[in-house]
Amino acid sequence: MSSKYFIIDFDSTFTRVEALDELCEVSLAGKEERESVLHEIKRITDLGMEGQISLTESLTKRLQLLNANKKHLGLVIERLKDKVSTSFIRNKKFLESHAEFIYIISNGFKEIIAPVVTEYGILENQIFANDFKYDSNGQIIGFDEQNLLCSNKGKAKQIKALKLDGEILVLGDGYTDYEIKEEGVAHKFFAFTENISRDSVTSKADHITPSLDEFLYINNLPRSQSYPKSRMNVLLLENIHPEAVKMFKSEGYNVETIKGALDEDELCEKIKNVSILGIRSKTTVTSKVLANAEKLISVGAFCIGTNQIDLKECQKRGIAVF
Repeated sequence: MSSKYFIIDFDSTFTRVEALDELCEVSLAGKEERESVLHEIKRITDLGMEGQISLTESLTKRLQLLNANKKHLGLVIERLKDKVSTSFIRNKKFLESHAEFIYIISNGFKEIIAPVVTEYGILENQIFANDFKYDSNGQIIGFDEQNLLCSNKGKAKQIKALKLDGEILVLGDGYTDYEIKEEGVAHKFFAFTENISRDSVTSKADHITPSLDEFLYINNLPRSQSYPKSRMNVLLLENIHPEAVKMFKSEGYNVETIKGALDEDELCEKIKNVSILGIRSKTTVTSKVLANAEKLISVGAFCIGTNQIDLKECQKRGIAVF
């Protein structure tokens, strides 16, 4: 049986943020131009990730704006360690146990990436990324232009050079990740949307994966969740406290919020694919509503009392109410 190889992006995939954005935050801390430069760097990043400008142009323009030094990298690395994507943290055991088959292929910079991903079992010799160039004072002045990953379609070129013998699955959030499949190097491209979703990328994907749990589930691989919570819809009505929204999202659920209450017919339509419903006192959960709630497993009343919920019908259907 041939092996499966997993090609994973770093920026906005392994981590929740772009590393160069973090470097900008650090290198320009306390300076008046910080916000305007950060905005411009993010704009250029998005253009590159959506495939609207070349990678070489994106890297060159962003590094020119950074005014960064080697001494800034340590703090950036520590910030990134605190911003690893939640579903990657949950599935650290998978990353460790399958390290032999996992490659980090990034258009970012290895000096920043390696200290973050190696804490999750990723092998350093299976991390491929760009390299900074410094002047005699440690100032970042560019990148190694001989590195395959600074060139257009560099990820595809790098993977070709690895000569992997087996099925290649790519997980990433950017257009350069899709290009690996486009170039015929990968068998499938999974658009990772836990941190950011780009229409130009998701429209090209074999699968849209809102978490690493979903990716592992689709491919029948070991995972921390037997069934991905990203497949479970949570509907919160009537201005449920933002802390509840934050907690559900941190656990990986797909959350929708609506400020007001819904009448019976509206709720009948809305609840069809909902697993968890959160309400307050103005929403009535009737037997008619519950008859339309094919996936509902729980109702939370974020208020005093449960008079607005048909408890007998919930009990009959095995729906927990709290």
